[in-house]
Amino acid sequence: MILGKTVGVAALGVCLSAQSMIPTKAGLVSYADEAYIDNRLVEVSPMHPVVMNKNAVLRTGAGRAEVLLGPCAAMWIDEKSSFRMVSTALSDVRIEVVAGSAVVATGAMVEGNRLTLLLKTSTSSLYHQGAYHFDREPPRVKVLAGKTTVHWESQDISLSAGRFLLLGTPVNVRKVDKHHVDPLDDWGHGRAAYLAWLAGQQPENAQQPTLPTMTSHSPTPLANVPKLAAGSAPPSPNSSSSGCGVAAW
Repeated sequence: MILGKTVGVAALGVCLSAQSMIPTKAGLVSYADEAYIDNRLVEVSPMHPVVMNKNAVLRTGAGRAEVLLGPCAAMWIDEKSSFRMVSTALSDVRIEVVAGSAVVATGAMVEGNRLTLLLKTSTSSLYHQGAYHFDREPPRVKVLAGKTTVHWESQDISLSAGRFLLLGTPVNVRKVDKHHVDPLDDWGHGRAAYLAWLAGQQPENAQQPTLPTMTSHSPTPLANVPKLAAGSAPPSPNSSSSGCGVAAW
């Protein structure tokens, strides 16, 4: 079942390696398990890629989804979650978390491109390579790798790796509990590693990582998934030497 749902992203990896598919905007759905765009069921196919339009809303039921945000970023959406694609232009990608949780990973962004996450009344600028977790309720921004600046209530709050911000009064920045394993973070890491392998960033003799599965009550085991340095995941088709790619953490 998992193989069928990921055939689209596997084909995408081949296309990217062959430089036959160059992302021109954000919003390409590369994995979908019970996901809907504007209440229409998403069916990922290598022959008919699903690309979200401006202001489209993707929501999940009991499954998760993966959306590519151009050559330098990807997003993983948790169960019973949704987000709005406010802007799809690579020069100004803007995403609003409407419900649930999402993780976004970015590589070294191409000069002139921007990625902004909207969470209630806050905005987070993701222009550094890294990985970031967003929760709608209670509203929280967590930095898994890299750093970001959250603008909220006329304040600019800097967050570095291992810190999270609870949106409330007063500002509440805390350390991440390293002993707590978040299933979405774990699953997103596995997907990032898999994308990197598909794009050919790994050595020729590298073993294919175990494709992470999605379970509701337990984290994905990552024993066979390579732990990649931030920024080392798949390069963009036209800038393999620029360091641009989805960051794994």
